[in-house]
Amino acid sequence: MEGDASGKRQQRLDVCLALITVRRLVGRYIGFELSADPVWDMLLDLYASDARARDIAISSLASAANVPPTTALRAIKGMAELGLVSRHSDPKDGRRIYIRLTPSAHEALAAIFDAIADGN
Repeated sequence: MEGDASGKRQQRLDVCLALITVRRLVGRYIGFELSADPVWDMLLDLYASDARARDIAISSLASAANVPPTTALRAIKGMAELGLVSRHSDPKDGRRIYIRLTPSAHEALAAIFDAIADGN
């Protein structure tokens, strides 16, 4: 049973990583300014980081979404207001803030990835 759960987690991560690759390719060949969706890019990056047990800082999210830090901060604020992300201070450096998906956002993304994997 645990193997099934582990396989499902890996399948979700694989779908997430494929979507990240598609977003980057569209940006490269079509143009980021025409295909920008920073919130989606950040959610994908947060899911992938969570699956790998990695903390992600605001600066990394801005880079992942290919947007300036100010745009990333506005998007993060909006996601926090919707209950999609939470902020956590770095215990080693109080100036650094890590962003994490909330459990409900994680479940929603998992459902999206499952639907994609199932062809729905």
